[in-house]
Amino acid sequence: MQYRSHRGGVFYTPENTMPAFHDAIHGGYAYIETDPRLTLDGEVVLMHDTTINRTCRHADGSVLDAPTKISEITYAELQKYDAGIAHSEAFRGTRVPLLDELLALAEGRDVIVSLDKGIPTERIDALLDVVGGRKARVSFSTSSIERIQRVQERFPDAMFDFDVNTEEETLREVCRMVKPENLVIWLYLDKPNFAWLAKKAKATPENIERVKRFGRLGIANVNNPIDVKEALLLCPDILEV
Repeated sequence: MQYRSHRGGVFYTPENTMPAFHDAIHGGYAYIETDPRLTLDGEVVLMHDTTINRTCRHADGSVLDAPTKISEITYAELQKYDAGIAHSEAFRGTRVPLLDELLALAEGRDVIVSLDKGIPTERIDALLDVVGGRKARVSFSTSSIERIQRVQERFPDAMFDFDVNTEEETLREVCRMVKPENLVIWLYLDKPNFAWLAKKAKATPENIERVKRFGRLGIANVNNPIDVKEALLLCPDILEV
């Protein structure tokens, strides 16, 4: 079994930052999950939320007064904010990184960078351009056939993380397009923080049995020791923590 670090790491380092990614690599994770987004001027940066308010602060450490969307500020403007101090004073001065910085770190290492769906399919060319400029190993998260097709136009042998839509006919179609060794199908534990997800995305016995017939099983975003023990009993191929 392998492990994937959620947002690079959310417990000991500020999520989706270079300190988190360095920590994940030094920790021996097989995968680093992260969240690409586009700034106003088209730079691909790494941030889970559409706004920077939860994880960023002004340079002096003060909280941002108004909601600030990544899509409404340039990369240069984004660099004025501190992405570390909200987590800990020890990370003061940390900035929101470019995807290219993470890919440069991952080049030549035995790690796969898992790119979540923050950039919509109709704007995915910007993401693919950055990936194409590096030799890092990446996988593309998707819940749609269209996104697989768009990625494969550029990278025919791409790896994919497929989630949310795990119905049999959908998985059959996905497997006609993606090699088994290039596919991980993700389910989520049935916990309150995932109450909004449909049953077909949950790690029920029926869903697990079906997923294992089509590809490798991933259990996503397991964030406490009790849930880790529960997830391990499901015998996943990859566990995201």
